[in-house]
Amino acid sequence: MTILSGLLVVVSIAMMATLVLLAVRRDRALARNAPGSVVARRPQATSLGAQSDSGPASPPAVR
Repeated sequence: MTILSGLLVVVSIAMMATLVLLAVRRDRALARNAPGSVVARRPQATSLGAQSDSGPASPPAVR
């Protein structure tokens, strides 16, 4: 039984590592393929003071 438990642990660790690797690769691919305006505005959108007071901002265009 301990051999099966050890094998289950090894398989689960490998599966979690694979999921993390795939998530990181997907995030990098999305950032690489994003339009330049979206990537450039990303850090500013996280702060509240970066929003302009000129009126409501229009949502970004969806392709």
